[in-house]
Amino acid sequence: MEQSDSNSDDHQHHVLLFPFPAKGHIKPFLCLAQLLCGAGLQVTFLNTDHNHRRIDDRHRRLLATQFPMLHFKSISDGLPPDHPRDLLDGKLIASMRRVTESLFRQLLLSYNGYGNGTNNVSNSGRRPPISCVITDVIFSFPVEVAEELGIPVFSFATFSARFLFLYFWIPKLIQEGQLPFPDGKTNQELYGVPGAEGIIRCKDLPGSWSVEAVAKNDPMNFVKQTLASSRSSGLILNTFEDLEAPFVTHLSNTFDKIYTIGPIHSLLGTSHCGLWKEDYACLAWLDARPRKSVVFVSFGSLVKTTSRELMELWHGLVSSGKSFLLVLRSDVVEGEDEEQVVKEILESNGEGKWLVVGWAPQEEVLAHEAIGGFLTHSGWNSTMESIAAGVPMVCWPKIGDQPSNCTWVSRVWKVGLEMEERYDRSTVARMARSMMEQEGKEMERRIAELAKRVKYRVGKDGESYRNLESLIRDIKITKSSN
Repeated sequence: MEQSDSNSDDHQHHVLLFPFPAKGHIKPFLCLAQLLCGAGLQVTFLNTDHNHRRIDDRHRRLLATQFPMLHFKSISDGLPPDHPRDLLDGKLIASMRRVTESLFRQLLLSYNGYGNGTNNVSNSGRRPPISCVITDVIFSFPVEVAEELGIPVFSFATFSARFLFLYFWIPKLIQEGQLPFPDGKTNQELYGVPGAEGIIRCKDLPGSWSVEAVAKNDPMNFVKQTLASSRSSGLILNTFEDLEAPFVTHLSNTFDKIYTIGPIHSLLGTSHCGLWKEDYACLAWLDARPRKSVVFVSFGSLVKTTSRELMELWHGLVSSGKSFLLVLRSDVVEGEDEEQVVKEILESNGEGKWLVVGWAPQEEVLAHEAIGGFLTHSGWNSTMESIAAGVPMVCWPKIGDQPSNCTWVSRVWKVGLEMEERYDRSTVARMARSMMEQEGKEMERRIAELAKRVKYRVGKDGESYRNLESLIRDIKITKSSN
């Protein structure tokens, strides 16, 4: 979106963005921050202290130069600096509820003219009061605090419309006795889910709902937090109507206003949304590869794997005979032999057949003409970026919304293949060859059509572009009751 020539009145509209503290959530929020600044709004981007320290200096400098009205602020998540912050064990959420909620309230009060801040939250200085808050749908306390202080709040779902709708449908599945489901029956089909009949399986739901899992940890905690988003002034979705129309329609029964503005990275164009330093040298390596000859392999910022799974993946890629670019995070392997496994891979000599990097500029890689397929964990950002680039996928989902995304990629949109929990090297090799050879041609045709729709949707006559304009207009007319 073009930089706005808005008058100084627009600069008095001050939006605070507060994402869930995970990279897959922070990235689309950063894209949204840049789009709002480009429309002339003042934006404060609130991160936890832990994630604020991880933002790459290069990206921070670029953002400061390009968007002078974008201001970064951080807040404690209540955990010590060396805590592993496993997002799945519930400790981070509990700590934020216990510690961060009160700090968040103090922050909003300090911006809006009450008090002088604390040791943890400094006074806002010359910036105008917060006119609205945009928070993550899986947080409830920012909605509650904003309501308490009379500040309008919008919710942003960084995952699919489908996955959000499933949160709202879970109470009905429990009422019908379909949940919890018997142990070991993750592939069991669920019935009566609108828009998903004959498709959705137990493993596609938010949270773990087997009898054993529910006995250990109550997955309704996350569901209850997400349901609180229904009280917000509007719902922002990183999707587009052609992809998820039935679920957007169902969500409109819950939310008064819905803004589908996806794929948000395409709407922005050039984004500076990284947390980690990226290896741009891999683009030069791709420049020397033939068109559509390389498999891009990445499992996002959160997924971990065992050393055995990683070695099966590695040997499968090598034996596929295809060139590949592998992103290998330093923390991707669980277990004591992590260093040895990574070392073995890094020391392998492929004579230019493959390249291994610690982190890659994924949007640029997927857009490169040398990329013919994407072996992915099926996070929503990666799925949307692959669709926008017209790159077919092999899905290796692990956690969260990944199994659900994989199901729709492989069984509904038919632009990818599902690994189906077979992680041996022969399966990896077969899947890589299928994606890059004859079977991949039909997937390539389908995803190319989706990519064309993306290009139209984010253009000036497209729905995503117009919905962003509508969101900006609605933000500008919101008023705090204080």
